[in-house]
Amino acid sequence: MLKNVGFILLALTVLTACQNVSKEELDALNARATQLQVKAEKLQEEQKTLEAENETLKANIEALSEQVQVEQSKGDLKVTMQQNVLFNLGSYDLSKEGRAILKQVVDVLANLDENKRINIVGHTDDVPVHKKWRDKFVDNWDLSARRAAEVARYLIWGYGISPERIAVVGRAHTQPILANDSDENRAMNRRIELFIVTE
Repeated sequence: MLKNVGFILLALTVLTACQNVSKEELDALNARATQLQVKAEKLQEEQKTLEAENETLKANIEALSEQVQVEQSKGDLKVTMQQNVLFNLGSYDLSKEGRAILKQVVDVLANLDENKRINIVGHTDDVPVHKKWRDKFVDNWDLSARRAAEVARYLIWGYGISPERIAVVGRAHTQPILANDSDENRAMNRRIELFIVTE
């Protein structure tokens, strides 16, 4: 676009030196040059806006990658989310932050074959459920299954994913990824895994 403006300005300069060019032709070329200049400036502004949006998107992806891990697992796509970013302590209701993270995950799922099955697996650490929360859930089996089911409901009711595609499993503390010997390790073991079955 900027090259076009340059060519028209050059043409104006050359034509101005010629005596056979009418005033109407010069006016038309001037008007065209002005239009192209305006378009070029608009494109430059749009480019700056897109660059800013790309930077924001890049930052969002980097932030998401800190909270969500995506990997291949025995041919399936595995998405792991730590429970502390999905749920508040002692709750199986999705937090505001958890809903935002799941929305980003759903945006990725939207690009996959809509017939693929999604297995949602809840995991806890090995610390027994505190007495003050036993009116909500009995034990870690109950807690892990309820949290996985809450994610399933969000996918079904919030984004229209067919319930026939979804399976929910609670594994409690039986499949830790790290030894339950520190607060940091226990936090890593408390997680939700989504398996996108590729068969």
